[in-house]
Amino acid sequence: MNDKIKVEIFGLKYKEISQGCGCSHKSSSCSGCGSGESKSCSGCSGGGCSKTTEDKKMKNIGEVFEELKEFINDSDVKDNVELEFIDLDKIDIKEKYERVYETINKGFEPPITVIDNIIRYYGGISAALVYKDIKELLE
Repeated sequence: MNDKIKVEIFGLKYKEISQGCGCSHKSSSCSGCGSGESKSCSGCSGGGCSKTTEDKKMKNIGEVFEELKEFINDSDVKDNVELEFIDLDKIDIKEKYERVYETINKGFEPPITVIDNIIRYYGGISAALVYKDIKELLE
């Protein structure tokens, strides 16, 4: 495979995000980093949940994206991935990324994770789930 898998994270770079599982659809009562396609939470069973006190401190979305980059760059898929952070404060999302705009407009909270042009996750960034999806797409 010659093409790299594109992973785009849409969010507000300096917005704080809790480390751990929490569903972020405004009208949902479930827990987990859910898939925006199904409107139900898929959970963070792929190792995305933080367990330690250190992991539970607040970080901003930009910091969590940097952790994702580090995780992917230390993995076996690093040469097959293109990671990009799109700061929602700096673009016209409605004009450039209509599907992401519609997803957020329906109540799904950023960050929105798009892998290979498919909206996969919302409300958090799980390096383990992103890695798992990349591995599956490379097979």
